[in-house]
Amino acid sequence: MEKAKLVRRSQRVAFYGVPAVDGDGEVTQFDRMQHFTSLTESKNPVTYERQYVDKDSQDSDVTGYGTALEYGFDHHQGDPVLKDLATVQDDEQKGETREIVVVDFFDKGEAKADDEYVARKRTYSILPDSSGDGTDALQYSGSFAVKDNIIKGYAKVAEDQKSCTFLAAPTSKP
Repeated sequence: MEKAKLVRRSQRVAFYGVPAVDGDGEVTQFDRMQHFTSLTESKNPVTYERQYVDKDSQDSDVTGYGTALEYGFDHHQGDPVLKDLATVQDDEQKGETREIVVVDFFDKGEAKADDEYVARKRTYSILPDSSGDGTDALQYSGSFAVKDNIIKGYAKVAEDQKSCTFLAAPTSKP
C-alpha cells in the first residue's frame, strides 16, 4: 500500500481559453492562469428538502450545482489571460463566456504520456466585481459562474507548463 502524500494547492492548475481575435470562437490552446492571488471553487449545491410524516428528521438530496470560481489577480502586462479579463471588466462587456481547463498535476489517470494529466473543462460566464484594490499592484476580482456541464478528459501540457490542449481521452505512447 502506498503511503499517503499531501496534495499541494499548486498541483491543481487552471488554464484559460483566450479567444482568438480572428478566429471562429473555437479555443484549441489554453493558457495557464498565472498571477492569481485566489481561485476558489464553490459548489453551491441545489437541494431538494422534504420532511416525511414517518420521520423526525428532514431528508435532503443534491439535485444540481451552481458552481462558481471566485478569482482575484494582480494585473501584469504581457499576460494574455489577465489582459482578456481586464478588458471584459474595464470595458463593462456583457455576456462574455470563457472555457477553463482545470488540470490535476497529481493525477495521471490512465494517461501513458508523461505530459498528460486528468483535467476537467467547462464554460463559465465572467462576472466582474472590483478593480483598483491595493497600493502596490492593480488588483482585479470577480467570479466565473458555470454555464454548462463538466467535460472530464485529459490535458496535454506543454513542456514549460504554460499552456495545454484538452483531450477527450489519453493518447498512447508510441
